[in-house]
Amino acid sequence: MLRKLNLDWLTFVVVSVGYISAYTITSGLVMPLQKILAPQLPIVFSVLFLPHGIRVLAVYFLGWRGLLYLLPSSYLMWATSVYGNSIDLAVLSPVASLVVVYVAVRMVKTYHGSRNKAVFDFSWKECLVIAAIASVLNGVTLSMLYDSEINWILMIGYSSGDMAGQIVLLLLIVALMRLTRKLSKFI
Repeated sequence: MLRKLNLDWLTFVVVSVGYISAYTITSGLVMPLQKILAPQLPIVFSVLFLPHGIRVLAVYFLGWRGLLYLLPSSYLMWATSVYGNSIDLAVLSPVASLVVVYVAVRMVKTYHGSRNKAVFDFSWKECLVIAAIASVLNGVTLSMLYDSEINWILMIGYSSGDMAGQIVLLLLIVALMRLTRKLSKFI
């Protein structure tokens, strides 16, 4: 079945480990700090949500296949959040968050006409535009799933946390690439 869908295990593992790692850092480091420094904020969103960056990059590079690679780890981390921390999140939250990223990628790539680019042609500006659109769509969608109408506080919280996560993730990737380049001179 994986061959029929043109999926491979290595990509699945890399995307899953990236998503789970980003989510673990967010829930294990960012969220406790957020509770301490800003206890008045709702616990259903993070001010720095790193997994959004993984979602955007996976769908940016892998297209619709990125959704399939992300779905298991998204639900795994959703389950640990909902049942592990007693946070009330809708069961459709992971799917909704993935679909809005795909919609944002299609919108930007269609607008820029970049569908025929090589697989690894990367534009960080395009990626940030995708992340911004997906952040707003995700904020609206999740606030409606959570509250059945647009809750502006939740929408702004989800959107700003997603966008901050994307920016920090891109900065971390740039730093990692520079470190790798410097270390490769010594090897």
